Amino acid sequence: MTQYNDLMTGSGPGKTQYRLIALAIFVGVLSAVGGISLWNVMHSPQQSSTATLMVLPEPRIIADFALVDDQGQPFSLENLRGQWSLMFFGFTNCPDVCPSALYDLNLVTEKLKELRGEKFPGTQVVFVSVDPERDTPEKLSEYLGYFNPHFIGVTGTQEQLAPLTMQLGIAYEIEEHEPGADKYNVYHSVSFLLTDPDGKLYGVFPAPHDADRITSDLVTAID
Repeated sequence: MTQYNDLMTGSGPGKTQYRLIALAIFVGVLSAVGGISLWNVMHSPQQSSTATLMVLPEPRIIADFALVDDQGQPFSLENLRGQWSLMFFGFTNCPDVCPSALYDLNLVTEKLKELRGEKFPGTQVVFVSVDPERDTPEKLSEYLGYFNPHFIGVTGTQEQLAPLTMQLGIAYEIEEHEPGADKYNVYHSVSFLLTDPDGKLYGVFPAPHDADRITSDLVTAID
């Protein structure tokens, strides 16, 4: 697995130097479009005292989007409202980073229940696949079942994914391949995003991830 500054991952080796430069530019462009400045988040005087969560100076409004979940049902901004949501963008053919991330997210949900019991305010986990060519709703449902059946899988066409990924500053690149190919690389951001019950982007959990610290920060944020 190739990793770029804990930000981008892929499913195998390639032209590393070329990809490093191309993806660095890609991340920069998407970050600019998304309007999320890591420096401003880290150095804002409003930054909360948390171990790993980088809290935005103020929750960022997310424009509506139209995707589909792992049950074949529409998934939009409305599905993020009413509860806290942890979002992770990846793909089911990811060899290690995505499984590890979903494992950590499952640990977080279990730790939250241990701390507050079943009455703990709802915190849903949303796994957004950026590889819709291979990740159908059915495949997402089966894949997430190995980690936590309550996790929500979401995807859509590239045209449907773009409005959400660009405004959130999520970078990803799909390696060129023949239509219908089973094997190709996908490089993607590895951060967890946290949205609040108003459906706004509240903060970011950058890699590397630690379930205990994420849980502690979530309790602080929710309280």
